[in-house]
Amino acid sequence: MGASGLGGDPEVLEDFQEDFQGNPQRLQELQVSLSRLEEFASNAQAENTIRAYAADLEDFRHWCKKMDREWLPAEPKTIGLYLGARADELSLATLERRLAAIASLHKEEGHSSPASVAEGPLRKIWKGIAREKTRRQDGAPPLMAQDLRSIIEHLPRYSAESDGPTGELTLTSLRDRALLLVGWTGALRRSELVALTTEDIQFIEGEGVNVYVRRSKADQEAEGLVKGLPYGSSRETCPVTALRQWLQAAEAETQGPLEGEIFRRFYRGESIGESAMTAQYVSTVLKRHAEAAGFDPETYSAHSLRAGFITQAIRAGKPERRVKEHSGHSSWETFNQYVEEAGTFQDNPAEDIGL
Repeated sequence: MGASGLGGDPEVLEDFQEDFQGNPQRLQELQVSLSRLEEFASNAQAENTIRAYAADLEDFRHWCKKMDREWLPAEPKTIGLYLGARADELSLATLERRLAAIASLHKEEGHSSPASVAEGPLRKIWKGIAREKTRRQDGAPPLMAQDLRSIIEHLPRYSAESDGPTGELTLTSLRDRALLLVGWTGALRRSELVALTTEDIQFIEGEGVNVYVRRSKADQEAEGLVKGLPYGSSRETCPVTALRQWLQAAEAETQGPLEGEIFRRFYRGESIGESAMTAQYVSTVLKRHAEAAGFDPETYSAHSLRAGFITQAIRAGKPERRVKEHSGHSSWETFNQYVEEAGTFQDNPAEDIGL
């Protein structure tokens, strides 16, 4: 790992110094432990995995500091809370690696591991996370463009008895339309979608809107990714128009510029809250509107938006490299699963052979 690793990175050591001010001996002991961990990792792991290992420990330490919890040694309860905080945005494999990194550091420091999921208090938590992620992966088909258009067409509108312009989309519908179209066209994970702020978007006249994803589970080093969302062919399903109209409506409702999170929660009817909706609520929004359009609400989840865009783009013949860059996948192995599923009926050898 060298100078970029845990024990040799001046910025990392500077952060550790904040935790152990006035105790230089403790800092030196920790540096030795981190160096040994580095050496172990360098002998056993690929370079990119080593960097991820370092990022895993840094993320855990920063989270503990933010939540005012002891990170070394950590309690199993702290690990459980950390898993809960990161379960939505990280894959099962990444969560496993983070547990391994935490366990290894504790071992090097002479502490028992608080991160065992084979037994003890974390066993049930881990089984629940694994079950939910497996169910979500296996049970969420892609939402194709035609079905998304149908869902948008069935969004609630003001009626003659409503407190709003008859026939126009309600305030909640304006938010939900932008949420679904931006999520689909941007191939965004639900955690990325609800994390978007007004500082993360830039409208480009005649082109569309640039969306800056500050961090995702595939971006361990937080380099960020800019996604360009072009204008759509239809005004009703154009992600750029939908996003602009939602922001304008929200500013009119709050009587001032909307700053911070874009996709806010509502309270007391159509009063816009100050904080973003939860990542889990994205699935609720999609399910509710899918049911109104005549689809089985239990079929879809927020992941259907991302999977739908990738599948649609591959079937439309878009270059796989560009689709992968847009989706933000870090590995071809994971991305190719979408490619294989998208192509099951393209050039199908069972077609037109006499049956």
